[in-house]
Amino acid sequence: MSLFAVTPGTRADEELVRVLATGPFSKALSQAIDRSGLGLGRVKERLARAGVSISTTTLSYWRTGRTRPERPESLRAVALLEDLLGLPPQSLRDLLHRPESDRPAIRRVVGWDRLWDPREPVLSVLHSFETADEPSVVLLSLHESLHVGADRTLTRQRVREVVRATDEPVQTRVVVLRGCAPGSPPKLVATRYCVPGRTEVLTEQALIVSELVSNRMLAPGETAIFEYEFEYTDGVPDDRYDRRFRHSMPEYLLEIHFAPEAMPSSCHSYRIDHVSGPERDVADVPLSPLSPAIAFTSAVTPGIRGMAWTWPAESR
Repeated sequence: MSLFAVTPGTRADEELVRVLATGPFSKALSQAIDRSGLGLGRVKERLARAGVSISTTTLSYWRTGRTRPERPESLRAVALLEDLLGLPPQSLRDLLHRPESDRPAIRRVVGWDRLWDPREPVLSVLHSFETADEPSVVLLSLHESLHVGADRTLTRQRVREVVRATDEPVQTRVVVLRGCAPGSPPKLVATRYCVPGRTEVLTEQALIVSELVSNRMLAPGETAIFEYEFEYTDGVPDDRYDRRFRHSMPEYLLEIHFAPEAMPSSCHSYRIDHVSGPERDVADVPLSPLSPAIAFTSAVTPGIRGMAWTWPAESR
């Protein structure tokens, strides 16, 4: 049974009716929770009784506009919230179709489902990491160096991230890397300014998901550096690499070091807005045995960024 019906009455009720009609979702949800008199802990408990597990952190992010519900389980929770908070059916879900343009660009977060195929087992693994599902840390700068050997196989990846804590103290960040061949996922072999935490390996999918724990707790607004290195283990030639971004960020530098004796015939950088979308912003990348192939992007938007290259035909 709902706690109250949303009808014009008090000034607070009238404001809630207005924001349910105009949005944004975060403001409507926040006002409805405030009007109900329920704390986030009690809201979480009632959702759990209905069979949906949503953390208080997630609920807090929804009501502040930090993130928006996108997963099927999250949308089911929103439907239950409409009844729990005494709102008209579909009132909150309809607002999810509208963009929340007042949110700072660097904090707009897209769902993992936009960046990974829904059939990928990695999605359920990522959702099991609360810090991955609702990021409390955002990237300010990302510099990664990929190395390709003389046998045309990826050998290692070195990464340097500058990150910032957002709304609450945080110490962890989650990273994902995929290998080239089933059964041979990459290995996390080195870290600096952080240490490995929980790690999940999906062997058949050649995927590794690892939590990195900063050497100290970061206060909201504080910046830190994460450095780490993966080794590839599959020994299979590859012709592309990409990075998946859930939120906007100021700058991204990708450099690929090809062995001088195994240079591609061509190379290009690209952007993909969602996992099934086409390549956009395609640009040729100069190649030289004396320097790495480089793609630099400023004002990165959520989506997928990477490079692809073509190997010369094998001589017969």
